[in-house]
Order: sequence, then structure tokens, then C-alpha cells
Amino acid sequence: MIARLVPGFLVCLLWLLAPLCAAPVFAQTYTFTPQSSKDLTLTFQTEREGGARVLILGEVRNGSSQPCERIIVKAEGLDENGRVVSRGRGYVAGTIRARSTAAFEIRLSSSGSERRYRVEIESFEFVTRPEGQ
Repeated sequence: MIARLVPGFLVCLLWLLAPLCAAPVFAQTYTFTPQSSKDLTLTFQTEREGGARVLILGEVRNGSSQPCERIIVKAEGLDENGRVVSRGRGYVAGTIRARSTAAFEIRLSSSGSERRYRVEIESFEFVTRPEGQ
């Protein structure tokens, strides 16, 4: 008889304790605030490295009053019709302090039909903690 009561008791006990275990998961909230790249400006130049490679050298300037990090720069080679024929990404190392610049470098495999390049900041994050922490 006790053997039949123990499984039922355990099921009831788990049923009562389950909300307590799940409560911390539901209590967490995450706030996402969209950030604008209007204070980040980008300059670049291109150099051909042989017939099949293109080197894109540039700088990202942070004109805001906050440091910026995790910056990814995307470069696309466009043909005469404006279609993307090559693509690459580069990362800005570390954190760009407020009102400072940092260099980046992207190496692309060239298709040979590129007429111009479009380079833009793909992602970034302004840091809200004080610098140096």
C-alpha cells in the first residue's frame, strides 16, 4: 500500500514545487533599446591585390559621447548594374572611445566584374557603462 502512495505523493509534490522552480525564469525581463548609427561615420579606400583580391582599408569615427564596440563592417563589390558580385566582413578591434576613430581592413575575393564598392556598418553596440570598466 505504501508503495502505491509514494509515486502519487511524489507527483503531487513535483506539481506543487514546479511553479517555484519556473518563477525565476518568468521573472527576468530584457529591455532592448534600438540604437542609431548616425554618430558613426565610415571612410575607406580600395586597393587591388593581384587579379583576384581586393583590400579595403578604412576608418570608423565615433562622433558620439559614448564608447562603441562590437563593430562589424560589411563590404560589397557591385557590378555595372549595381548587383552584388562579392562580399566580405571585417571587425573593428576593441572599443572606439567617444569622439575617436579606429581602423579596419577587409580582404575580398574579387569576381573581376566589380565597378564600385559599398561599405557600411552592419552592426555595433554603444556602451552605456563608464569607460575603463
